[in-house]
Amino acid sequence: MLPRVIRGDAFEVALKWPKASVDLFVMDPPYGKILKEEWDQTWHFADYIRLETLIDRLLVPGGAAYVWGGIGTPGHRPFFQWLAGIEVRRAAALRIYDLITWRKRRAYGKSDAYLFTREECVMLVKGLKPRVFNIPLLEEKRGYAGYNKDYPAKSEYLRRTNVWTDVTELFKGKIHKAEKPSKLAEIMIETSSRKGDHVVDLFAGSGSTGVAAMKLGRKCTLVEKSNCVMHDFKAVA
Repeated sequence: MLPRVIRGDAFEVALKWPKASVDLFVMDPPYGKILKEEWDQTWHFADYIRLETLIDRLLVPGGAAYVWGGIGTPGHRPFFQWLAGIEVRRAAALRIYDLITWRKRRAYGKSDAYLFTREECVMLVKGLKPRVFNIPLLEEKRGYAGYNKDYPAKSEYLRRTNVWTDVTELFKGKIHKAEKPSKLAEIMIETSSRKGDHVVDLFAGSGSTGVAAMKLGRKCTLVEKSNCVMHDFKAVA
């Protein structure tokens, strides 16, 4: 099924939705003062707090939310500031279930620093444990049967860790300035939802989450404030 696309402000649009109406969030909000675009320059810690409230209200019990974030700049690290307080505030039922690092191929750096090749994504869960967790596997075979005969491997393929090294970033042909490959969303959707579940991306950009959701047979709603051109979903149906 084709994703539903809504043009508008994520907070204004989703505020009208009924409680517990989303099975899974996959989203890449602005990082805050990393890109020159206005939508990134004006993103602050208070926006993460608003997002937290929205996620908590809309997620079903046990639902997951994958939220991308960056390390920020000196004196302005809203993503880390937000993560540090999620379980302290206790105003929401959300907990940090895991922190995923995506290791990219292209490195950025300067003469007095390590080369920078990573982005972070927090996996939040509403409650103590996720309602769905389909063990994700790599395409690489393990090459051995298991630790020993008493603990045989459950698959001939290696299990995915929380450091993702097998997804290459987009080097050209981007529709959106901050576009990520749909494979990232595909991993999250396949791991944390079932067929027919409702997947939502409140900062849809090029719509890569919708591409992944269509491929995996999930209902999907994409919200995007700008008039950014999205992928042709009919072409990937």
